[in-house]
Amino acid sequence: MARRLTLFLLFAVAALSPAAFAETVTASQLRGELVKYGAEAVEISYEDGHPMLTGDMLGQAFDVTLSDCDGPQPACRSIRYVSCREMADFSRIEALEIANTHNAGFKDATAFAEEKWFGQVICLRLQQDFRGETQFGLRQVFEWQIELEDFLQEMDDARAAKQAAISLDNSAD
Repeated sequence: MARRLTLFLLFAVAALSPAAFAETVTASQLRGELVKYGAEAVEISYEDGHPMLTGDMLGQAFDVTLSDCDGPQPACRSIRYVSCREMADFSRIEALEIANTHNAGFKDATAFAEEKWFGQVICLRLQQDFRGETQFGLRQVFEWQIELEDFLQEMDDARAAKQAAISLDNSAD
């Protein structure tokens, strides 16, 4: 009897766990919140069954992929934002150094460098999960906007530093 009661209690606790009440977000809800924060040209599409949004914020293109989704109007528990900045005049090592410098800071978003046919690209990725009591809302979109703003400033600073170094080299000749 005590064994059955214990099993029942374990199942009851599992059913009431935070994952059972995970908050979700739809692509339409996310689009609406992004627009409130100034995102433009936000389009919704589907890639491999996952809702995906593309748009522009702060003059920078971005993609958002929603995952861990359920239902016919997919309600999702996970969002991944990605935005990439072309840094064609930077070497692979320079691009990696910029990404590593970003990642050494105490930021929620991760930077990474990629090599494309036209040169280097440095990207910013922010993953957000909605489990338990975490609810989707303006706070998550604001976090993306702040991370993106900081990233763009870092890219502008890196370009200015490179231009200054080139100017110094040219003036020394």
